[in-house]
Amino acid sequence: MDAERDAVVAQFGVAVEQVERDHLVSYLLAAIAAGVGDDVHLIGGTALARTYLPGGRLSEDIDLVALGPRKPIAAKIDALLPRAVARTHGRLSWDPALSDIRDTEAARLVNPAGLSVKIQLLSARDRIVWPTELRHLEQRYSDAPEAGLRVPTLPAFAASKTSTWNDRQAPRDLWDLWALNRIGAINHDAARLYKRYGPTNCLPEDYLFRTPPSEAEWRSQLAGQTTLTVTASTALSAVALAWKRLGEQLDEE
Repeated sequence: MDAERDAVVAQFGVAVEQVERDHLVSYLLAAIAAGVGDDVHLIGGTALARTYLPGGRLSEDIDLVALGPRKPIAAKIDALLPRAVARTHGRLSWDPALSDIRDTEAARLVNPAGLSVKIQLLSARDRIVWPTELRHLEQRYSDAPEAGLRVPTLPAFAASKTSTWNDRQAPRDLWDLWALNRIGAINHDAARLYKRYGPTNCLPEDYLFRTPPSEAEWRSQLAGQTTLTVTASTALSAVALAWKRLGEQLDEE
């Protein structure tokens, strides 16, 4: 693990603690896939980082959607995860547990040294469930068990991340959109999904991309997860241009 840990530290330009958290996330994902894989979808930044953008940001948390009644799935995960990683990562405890909170809140798994991973289990009720596919996850570490979970499709990632940017305009969502654009994910399929499931039933308006996060906020939220090679302003301009050009192409068809 030490050599792999050092390689990941160098690759992402992050602290050792961040890599140790990412390593724990790999084991937790494997346990989730093995124990409740048919009951949940993996969404958010970690889903993206473990599929289409493995060289992007390191994982800090795990966001799941319960496909059935949330309460029994939460109880199953509460019992499953500490037991599944006890041999490799020591005794972990919930603070709080998934069963003790609402689906809009995040639980935490904490080890005796204070290393923690946030885990959220959302209910699918009254929530847009974007198209998904079963994907093998990038586990990054040779000792981590293999895992596969259902995650959003690539067009769904681009469309849903744009919708999330519309809701909260968080730096991490903008960074993900910028990285998605670099692999061609802001495309006709993403546009179709955004128009169908997005907040306005049309393509993103220009006003969504007028104000970037401050550089201080950009670095504060992202520098611990990746080596930043782009400013917030440049990232926003690139995403805005991608959606604008896509809209022009669709108008011509």
